[in-house]
Amino acid sequence: MNAVSDNIFLLVIGGMGGAILLVVLFIALHMRNQNRLLLERELMQEKEIEHQKSLLATVIQSQEAERRRIGQDLHDDVGAALSRLRLTVDMLNANTITPENFKTFSASCKQEIDHIITDVRHISHNLSPPRLALFGFNAALEDLTDIIPRSGIKLTLDNSAMDIMPNLDITVTTALYRIFEELVNNTIKHAAANAITIKLYPESGYLIMNYSDNGIGLKSSGSGKAGMGMQNMESRLSMINASYELGPQDTKGFSINIKYTLPV
Repeated sequence: MNAVSDNIFLLVIGGMGGAILLVVLFIALHMRNQNRLLLERELMQEKEIEHQKSLLATVIQSQEAERRRIGQDLHDDVGAALSRLRLTVDMLNANTITPENFKTFSASCKQEIDHIITDVRHISHNLSPPRLALFGFNAALEDLTDIIPRSGIKLTLDNSAMDIMPNLDITVTTALYRIFEELVNNTIKHAAANAITIKLYPESGYLIMNYSDNGIGLKSSGSGKAGMGMQNMESRLSMINASYELGPQDTKGFSINIKYTLPV
């Protein structure tokens, strides 16, 4: 009888010890998983912070590049034209003025002034496309598509969202216009393409914008880092809370799908 009681006691003790061991193991595994999840979360936050820093650096670099370009345009174009106009004025001698040379002087001045007006309009258009502010995104996009055929590239625009565009904020339409401008410039400069297709359409509360060309395509980067142009577009999209998805890489042709949440 005592032997049976001892065996039962040992079994109870063993069972309790096993249960305690299982509980300890479960707690240890749970803590390990929690620590792993916490570490993964911290790594994701660090990557997100680094990504945001990279986007901010891209915005700053783009702004500085734009300032340098504007300064160079003002110096080389407007400044040079004003200098020529000053020389033309200095060459006119009041003592030797005649109706003929005054007529030549007047024509020369008018020509230089016309050059200055054209240069200022060009700089102003690059800063803010006038039709975008006056007539909206649809008109600005049509202007952009009118310019492209001059490069020898055929462009097809399928805009099924014309009724939506007037409701969008100017900040959104400016960002979208600059993105399409960047995409078109990339195609002209680097893609060796002869056709571009732009599609815009509403879908389930979103504005979907698809851009594609039939060029050499986008090559994947071994470093995993996006190029300056792509980072610049990504920073503009992040400012308006839009997302994008690139088409297949290392294949012929380039495509990008942009998704913007329409305001309620």
